[in-house]
Amino acid sequence: MEFMAEHFLAKRKLCGIALLAVVVLIAALPGQLRSAVQEGGTPDQIADAIEKNGEIFVDWPTPLFTLVFSGETDGYLEPCGCAGLENQKGGMKRRHTFLKQLTDKGWNPVAFDMGGQVRRTGPQAEMKYRYILRSLIDMGYSVVTFGLKDLQLSSEAILFVLANLNPEDNPLVSANVDLYGMAQPMKIVETGGKKIGVTAVLGAKAGDLLTGNTEIEIKDPALALREVVPQIEAQNCDLNVLLVHGAPDEAAAIARQFPLFDLVATTGGAEEPPDRSRPIEGADSYLIEAGHKGQYVIALGVYDDPQQPLRYQRVPLDHRFEDSPEMQDLLVEYQKELETTTLAGLGLTGIRHPEDSFAGSQVCADCHTTAFEIYEQTPHFHATDTLLHLEPPRQFDPECLSCHVTGWNPQEYFPYESGFVGIKLSPLMHGNGCENCHGPAAAHVAAESGEETLSDAEIESLRAALRLKIGENEGNVGDQKPGRVVDMCVQCHPLGHSHDFEFRHRLIRNIEIRRDVLHVVVVVERFHHFQYCAGCLDI
Repeated sequence: MEFMAEHFLAKRKLCGIALLAVVVLIAALPGQLRSAVQEGGTPDQIADAIEKNGEIFVDWPTPLFTLVFSGETDGYLEPCGCAGLENQKGGMKRRHTFLKQLTDKGWNPVAFDMGGQVRRTGPQAEMKYRYILRSLIDMGYSVVTFGLKDLQLSSEAILFVLANLNPEDNPLVSANVDLYGMAQPMKIVETGGKKIGVTAVLGAKAGDLLTGNTEIEIKDPALALREVVPQIEAQNCDLNVLLVHGAPDEAAAIARQFPLFDLVATTGGAEEPPDRSRPIEGADSYLIEAGHKGQYVIALGVYDDPQQPLRYQRVPLDHRFEDSPEMQDLLVEYQKELETTTLAGLGLTGIRHPEDSFAGSQVCADCHTTAFEIYEQTPHFHATDTLLHLEPPRQFDPECLSCHVTGWNPQEYFPYESGFVGIKLSPLMHGNGCENCHGPAAAHVAAESGEETLSDAEIESLRAALRLKIGENEGNVGDQKPGRVVDMCVQCHPLGHSHDFEFRHRLIRNIEIRRDVLHVVVVVERFHHFQYCAGCLDI
């Protein structure tokens, strides 16, 4: 397969050279190992990553410098490893290794982040923001701007990081957001003998959602840029960059309004960024997107070459990049802070479940012995143990607990009153238990054991409420239909985390039916890391 290239024309000079073409390399022979910057993992890891996600930097000469764009980390200090980290992209440990490799190769990385460090609010999100911002500073980011969710956190979360920072090392830049003067309106970065002018804006739509926050002063992006653009022009920079935390169409409109900017980087695009840059219609600028969850960064090599002044590379942060020890230390510190803060300190004291209380899977085993024997052989049974054996352990992290214990809301990351609260305090709530799918069953247990005296009709009603039925063509891919069962599965197994989880094709392949008192137990063949699946169906 030959390399695919796309040529664009522009009207200004880049780095003192007439910009004739932006050449985008997007494909390479999968078997080649010619990349200048992709080592770090073992040879097998690198080969596997290349097979899955392609090569990077094939045949690139050494650039004057390399612009690196990231954004919308969405709280992912590390990728969710439920499906194996070899199947996941992203994480600060890999990003740092990538940037260090560029530095070691003499490629002079200059890193910009478009904001969106978190996607939730609350105490844990504030903690995450602090650690992500610290990570970006430690990685040497030149510019970091604000995202919508970042600004919905308390200002103390930002001040905590900046309090003891040398002002010259403060990477926060925004032309239209003033948060106690913590951000500069623009910044000039010098590298490779060239000057780069950079500014950033929060999009108008995002800004509208922050109306009423008295701690933040937000201007219309266009009005703010009218003040900042002349300051950048006065610096006679070789390259001018605008970061937009907003939507691609909004970023394109701003680019047309302010022709100073050669590159406009934006959030709000597809989860996987494009494999090439694209010119902005009606402007001389090029649009850069970095995707979501910090799974990719975009690298632009800058050259003193009038035929190819820029080269573009979408970089998947996969297992070809080994873990950075420095970022691992920060992750350990983060998990330790979660432990000392405690669930109660995070405001997670449990709320009443709308249906019932949880009894625990061991109680289910008293009657449903066959189903429980199968469940004991599944990864779900050992889900809590998985957290204990990670480095660092994750049994104090609500975002991990929610799918690895019993009695939590898997997507909102909070416990129910009778759910798991600790390894020693909640021995019956270990594992991703029966009730996470069937529903809390304390009333059913009380009725069956005779603790509560109910009519036969009432007892049957409680039983029926816990039965699950797979609908016709129910599944999570293609033309399959969503349903109650698969919808519960994808709460913890979305394709972004469990990339090969296909409810019907992968799991319900060969069925052996065995009946016990109340259940038809589906025993599923071993498939990838899903060794077994035991479910209880009303058919």
